[in-house]
Amino acid sequence: MTSPSPTYEDLISRLRLLEESLQKCERLATAGRYAGAVMHEVNNPLEAIGNLVFLTKAGAADASLVRKNMEVVESQLAQLGEITRKTLSFYREEAEPKTFNLVDLAESAILLHLCGLAENHVVVTKQFPKWAAVHGLAGEILQVLSNFILNSIRALPSKDAILRLRIRVAGNNVRMTIADNGHGIPGSLRNRLFVPYATGQSGGTGMGLWLSKQIMERHHGTIRFRSSQRPGRSGTTFLLTLPAVSGVERAGTPAAVKKKYPAIGKNEK
Repeated sequence: MTSPSPTYEDLISRLRLLEESLQKCERLATAGRYAGAVMHEVNNPLEAIGNLVFLTKAGAADASLVRKNMEVVESQLAQLGEITRKTLSFYREEAEPKTFNLVDLAESAILLHLCGLAENHVVVTKQFPKWAAVHGLAGEILQVLSNFILNSIRALPSKDAILRLRIRVAGNNVRMTIADNGHGIPGSLRNRLFVPYATGQSGGTGMGLWLSKQIMERHHGTIRFRSSQRPGRSGTTFLLTLPAVSGVERAGTPAAVKKKYPAIGKNEK
């Protein structure tokens, strides 16, 4: 006796379950990259604290030295607290959307791929304001930014690689541009770039951009792109647009954020 064919509703339900599973896999992959980057980031202040403890024990009789060392330890602990706060805010289970600073999120997306950027000698330039408020699930948007940065890294040339990141508030929207001077997207792939399993990259699954599009649409955002394969002028630019949250201000980002990533790029004015 044969089982009845699945109904349209059954098929839609299964597709939704598959999409949720894929998104969880993508989030786990992003979380894994983020964990490695955070460990690298945490190691520096921990090493500094260890050295200061050793020096303080050796010079315990000198009250001024002890006080000076403890002040530095305090600043390093504050930096660790900032790293922990950001990590938890992006990767704890998010039951409800919240307002967050897209600039902080973009800095964290860069941190995800810090090792890959350094290994490939990529010049990263940033043009960020201090604050660009958007509303949504920060972990999902971080996943989107990470996908686009990773795609750019994979497309970049082995020499003179450049990645440009820009965020600006334009009216009721926040726009983020991710541009590279890589090999460009083949013309045959451009019309189906956001279709599942469509990929022109070695090792790519073709799911990252499709999932990114789903996430952006849930956040009432859009994705646009232009690409060229002309010799000497090849590259791809993606424009991500999200609704801006008005009436949200902040005096400035934390000092730890302002001082991040001096080795890989600069914040252009």
